[in-house]
Amino acid sequence: MNKNSEIKRLFPSFLVAVFLLGQSMPCFSQEQQIPTGMQSSGNAIQGGVDYSELEENKDLFTGQIEAVQKGAKLKMTVSSVISSGFHIKGDEFFAEITDDFSTQSGIVIPSGTVAHGIVIELKDKQRLGRDAYMSIKFDYLITPDNRKIPIAASMTTKRNAAVSTAKVVLEDTAYTVAGGVIGGILAFKILGLGAAVASHGYTVAGGAGLGALIGMTASLVRKGKDVLIQPGDEIKVNVNESIALPVMSEKALREEELVLKGLDVKIIGYALERDPFDELNTINLTLDIRNNTDKTFSTFDMALLSDYKTVYYSSPFGDTSMWFKKITPGSVMRGNLSFAVDNPKKRHWLVFYDNRNRKPLAKFSLKNAEREIIKTSKKKN
Repeated sequence: MNKNSEIKRLFPSFLVAVFLLGQSMPCFSQEQQIPTGMQSSGNAIQGGVDYSELEENKDLFTGQIEAVQKGAKLKMTVSSVISSGFHIKGDEFFAEITDDFSTQSGIVIPSGTVAHGIVIELKDKQRLGRDAYMSIKFDYLITPDNRKIPIAASMTTKRNAAVSTAKVVLEDTAYTVAGGVIGGILAFKILGLGAAVASHGYTVAGGAGLGALIGMTASLVRKGKDVLIQPGDEIKVNVNESIALPVMSEKALREEELVLKGLDVKIIGYALERDPFDELNTINLTLDIRNNTDKTFSTFDMALLSDYKTVYYSSPFGDTSMWFKKITPGSVMRGNLSFAVDNPKKRHWLVFYDNRNRKPLAKFSLKNAEREIIKTSKKKN
């Protein structure tokens, strides 16, 4: 947990925190070119679909095949801080796909896929104001059904000498990567990867292969000269070669939920907002709740649960229109709730707790809701 998260949990320290954070300097940005030694050779990496595996996993796929075109972008985030001050050569690195990659026929690469890498080069801060940098080699992907896909990809945060001597406090910098993925088919089943990522991939079983990725552009905010990448930083992955992948079925994509008979909850709106510390980490939900149970709920019986089992209650700095309202048996309520989380790119569930023993009674996946919202929006357009 970073320092800002700790500050936000201590409400009496809010004014002090605002004063301290107000001392930060403006952000600067630049686009990084691919280092010569890491550029693609230009040879296409062949990949495709194993139709026998499609038949074996027919519950996961629609039977349609779609191409992920060259130049398409995948969005990822990291699961742990990567820092020259704490890491050494050989340390592991993880990034997780945060947004589904869709084609006209549906989703072919779902969120939750994880890329595993190893630090292969690391330099501390140098004289004359040169920042620390590192190079990372990616060697496999982990799919949501725990398949391990061999890859060959690399990434560097090293910039040219002229830019690295610029003295800044906070930067928004784009980094570039070249690489490719080797193999055959991408197959998924909705199980979730929280445990696998938290255990650094040691729970992952082997599996099939995938073809024709990747060049990477990491767009991220660096906090300090030593912390190069940290949770919440976004990595945009550019596909270097087209690849044919099976379209996943909606049933296979759905995340597990806990249903309470009589409690009908629809998440009809989802937005990311900035908190008083100017961090884009507040999830604002628009909820339609119909309570046909014999239980009474308040907003303090509702919370977000992350895939790392972290619980977040509604934030006093966001939308509080539903605060102090009771959701009694037979009632209907529509309104907004805001939750400040450590990493909004992670998967979360809206949980309703029993107000007597605090046991979860119902869980609703934000990712399921987000997919439904996108689907509805496409139909309207």
